[in-house]
Amino acid sequence: MDSKPIELSTYSGYEQQLNNPIAPYFREHPVALCDLTKQDILAFYEKELERVKPTTVKHYHALIHGALNYAVDKNLIPSNPADRIIISKPEPFKGDYYLDSEVLNLFEVIKGHKIELVVLLTAFYGLRRSEVIGLKWSAFDFNHNCFSIRHTVTTCNVKGERVTIKKDKAKNKSSLRTYPLIPFLKERLLEAKKQQEENRKLCGRAYNKEYLGYVCVDVIGNLINPNYVSSTFGKLLAKNNLRHIRFHDLRHTFATNALAGGMDVKTLSAIIGHISAETTLNIYTHITDNMQRSAANKI
Repeated sequence: MDSKPIELSTYSGYEQQLNNPIAPYFREHPVALCDLTKQDILAFYEKELERVKPTTVKHYHALIHGALNYAVDKNLIPSNPADRIIISKPEPFKGDYYLDSEVLNLFEVIKGHKIELVVLLTAFYGLRRSEVIGLKWSAFDFNHNCFSIRHTVTTCNVKGERVTIKKDKAKNKSSLRTYPLIPFLKERLLEAKKQQEENRKLCGRAYNKEYLGYVCVDVIGNLINPNYVSSTFGKLLAKNNLRHIRFHDLRHTFATNALAGGMDVKTLSAIIGHISAETTLNIYTHITDNMQRSAANKI
């Protein structure tokens, strides 16, 4: 495989896919490396397609293909049996979203909760979960009423342990962006900042100083875990009889409502940090199609 160093989160993804389902399958269907055929690999893919999406099988294929390329490089096998295997193109994913009335109900439910700020920032700006959890106070300019996306926080499993990965960089260059700070959120953020300072004084040595400077921390300074956000969000919706959506669908909610409100795709693409407007179009085809039909009806 490529000798270039890989990021910890990428390694974690490879490790998880290898441990489940790739390795277990080939333990149940043992075959020597020198005897492995295209049909053996296809049999694994066909079995997996019964339970997962083609996109996931494509990830398995990339890992298997890379490992077998390594075997070819080391002269363990003469050629790669995974060459020229084509996985069917998956249907484009369509995220769900909330209507304006549902968003307002959500804001009422979330008031005072540990993840309130995380939800508000995601819903108002369409941020990624990693970007919200990675926000630091240094990214906010309360004098000029703006803030920037410069840090991210993710978690992954490495050798059976949950690891928090903090990066002082965004997902890509297009993810580095600045937003205007609306008055409602400015007020709420300043309240949270003041409360953090009071919590730190009250807790003294018990306060976790590892995450000083981060916005999304609990009362004793622990960083709010990304997985906790997603799982708690779902439980809050169920508890309050709100329609189920994923936490990431708040980002879709922002984008969908922005397009429906008349924002052009290029502007939206820059706001939510997509690499190109084409990416935004591909994700929100169902919305842009409706906009085109509406325009045609007006004509």
